[in-house]
Amino acid sequence: MAKRKKKSDGIYFTGQSSIDVTGSQYLVKFDEYQVLIECGLHQSSSNDYLDSYKVNSAKFAFSPNEIDFVFVAHPHIDHCGLLPRLVKEGFRGEIITTRNTAFIMKALLMNCAYIVADEARVLSKRYHREYKPLFDEGDVIKTMALVHVFDEYNIVKVLNEKISFQWLKNSHCIGAAQLQLILQNELKTKKILYTSDIGALHTRNHYVEDTEIPNMFSDITIMESTYGLDKRMSKKTRSFDLEHLKVAINTVLERKGSVILPCFSFSRTQELLTNLYLLYGEDKNFKAKVTVDSMLSCEISDIYSDILTGEYFNLWEKVSSWENVRFISDKTQSQENLADNTPKIILSSSGFCTNGRIVNYLKKYLKDENSMIIFSGYVGDNPSYLSYRIKNYSNRSTISINKEQIPNKADCITLSTFSSHANHNDLIEYGSSLNTNKLVLVHGSEESKRCLSAKLKEAISKNDKTYKVICANKDMVIHL
Repeated sequence: MAKRKKKSDGIYFTGQSSIDVTGSQYLVKFDEYQVLIECGLHQSSSNDYLDSYKVNSAKFAFSPNEIDFVFVAHPHIDHCGLLPRLVKEGFRGEIITTRNTAFIMKALLMNCAYIVADEARVLSKRYHREYKPLFDEGDVIKTMALVHVFDEYNIVKVLNEKISFQWLKNSHCIGAAQLQLILQNELKTKKILYTSDIGALHTRNHYVEDTEIPNMFSDITIMESTYGLDKRMSKKTRSFDLEHLKVAINTVLERKGSVILPCFSFSRTQELLTNLYLLYGEDKNFKAKVTVDSMLSCEISDIYSDILTGEYFNLWEKVSSWENVRFISDKTQSQENLADNTPKIILSSSGFCTNGRIVNYLKKYLKDENSMIIFSGYVGDNPSYLSYRIKNYSNRSTISINKEQIPNKADCITLSTFSSHANHNDLIEYGSSLNTNKLVLVHGSEESKRCLSAKLKEAISKNDKTYKVICANKDMVIHL
């Protein structure tokens, strides 16, 4: 039976990413087709389970069973984490992504299923009513069965007579891409460029291709603005941070302390581990143990071994087989490692230190004046995040961890160049160099978008271009 023709062809800004740095989701209607660009989980900046649950369980702004295609440009949960719920509620179309994103996405979604189940349990106990999990592992399995991999960049893939697309290179993380969606019928052709999260332009991490600034024409460009504030400018280089890291590690180990590196399980853990190997892997005098203690981090690291090829695989094989490195998945081994007082380097998730094994390490080593906590990216923007408190409360004698006051004696530094996001200057360079009619800013705070918009207008004018810059708002529609 033919589908009823949809009215009002357009881009519908249905996700939280139109007003926040999370929950990416955009609905595109064109003739009888409906396309979803990403379907991300809302992750509350207040670390409030109830707030997140209300947003993520709210009725979709569309009927899941009427969506034909979903594009996933990279596997972070705020970009794909609601896919299992979409499938649970009737979606049976195609989920299109790259090969590496598909592998990583499965692991992250399975982990997310465990987290949303635990959060529902906590809410049910706290508020004395039943909160059902958003989805479960069975929904993840059904989701992965709908994944269709297209792994070519800069090559147009035709899906049907009206919808085509191409991936463009993006260094944000392994498997990441930018998307150009091409819509055409007998009356018009419309091209939509979606950046997803943009990788840094001039500080490239390992195992990824350089982010490209597209030179082909797109009618509308939807661009992230995560680090749109001009205070996100940094004159530090990766080489500066690596030297800083090396001096810090050497200093701590000399005084018989340990180095704690809180880091996200995907991408950041592997990037930091690679840089530690490049700093010390050939140094026969370096005897310190490097521990990766996280089930998900270990699983992602194993996936790296399976999906990397060529020179990337060769480098990762050296890193992962480095005699100093120990990967710990088992809980008992983790407890033994925690009890061991030998000076060591510990990489553990999560990056915001809100949960996971990293919390136990921080409770032990924060009170040790010979040890050091090293953050390598964004630590949250308010005191609900333990990472924020550790970084910003250096003048306080204690820090609260799970309502326990822990002596605050360890040193703490932050490395600013390990973020996988384009910084302010990168966003200006990228956004002012496009060939487009309209640039829409998303995935950023209102302040971030306003700041970036003003700077972009200046840069666009200097580049003798004239396209408009718009700050997205919730439920905005751009007609095609």
